[in-house]
Amino acid sequence: MTKLPGATRFQMAGEVHPPEKHGSGTLRVHDQLLLGRRILREKFGHSRPRLLRAGELLGSANEASASIYHLRSGWACQFRDWFDGRRAIVDVYLPGDVIGVGARLGVRPLEQALVLTSIMVEEIPTGLALEEVMADRATALYLAWLLSKHQRRADRLLAAVSGLDARGRLAMMLLDFYRRLQRRKLITGPTYNLPLTQAQIGQYLGLTVVHINRVLRSLRTDRIVSLEKHWVTILDLQLLTNLTRYGQRCEPVGRDRESPLTDRQRGIPPSSIGRALDRRSSIQDPRWG
Repeated sequence: MTKLPGATRFQMAGEVHPPEKHGSGTLRVHDQLLLGRRILREKFGHSRPRLLRAGELLGSANEASASIYHLRSGWACQFRDWFDGRRAIVDVYLPGDVIGVGARLGVRPLEQALVLTSIMVEEIPTGLALEEVMADRATALYLAWLLSKHQRRADRLLAAVSGLDARGRLAMMLLDFYRRLQRRKLITGPTYNLPLTQAQIGQYLGLTVVHINRVLRSLRTDRIVSLEKHWVTILDLQLLTNLTRYGQRCEPVGRDRESPLTDRQRGIPPSSIGRALDRRSSIQDPRWG
């Protein structure tokens, strides 16, 4: 079996946590999710792990997109190229992610997946009928749960790109990666490795490299987060979280807290629209976790 230095032991969607409510129905669903994860793990265990290098394609719509992959170690991303040569990264995969479930079900095409670092993957190949994978109720439920996690991640990205400024978008991305790695117990502190280049971050968030570089400098100056040589260090988790909620309307106040500034505080004449936005920002409190 090929081994990759630093590869983790099998870990697949490790954020399946015990339910907060202890009703019998809720517990049964949770138990089914754990059982489905175990069955899918066994199916992946029958394949020989593949080692791919950074820059290789994991699959495309015309080739291996019908396979289901378990990313055992390393990072990858799903992208789409436009006719004018531009590229958009639509999802980023971390160790433990399962890739290609939506493509196999025909609801979320894999298109193309790019390897960002050296990775090790396990594969359920196209030759294995979908009916065999979905035959067990627990496995089908777990695959549906994985699809819902992917959809929530896509919704967060769309909401951030549509409604947040550059600081808010970067904060959302850095906080999302941090929480996903933390939930899977792949990191124990506020520092993690981010293998994306600034160009790839721009393709993910819809920003230019110049803008990203300027915002990263401002975040480091404000002692919120630092990105140096692909290493992210979260300096103030609360401020970073607030940025995902308020974007540029949130400014550092003192050392330990932060609050959104109103139009009056910014010197902008009050208006009905401004007052409505202030009321709306004080009511809404989206959770990005």
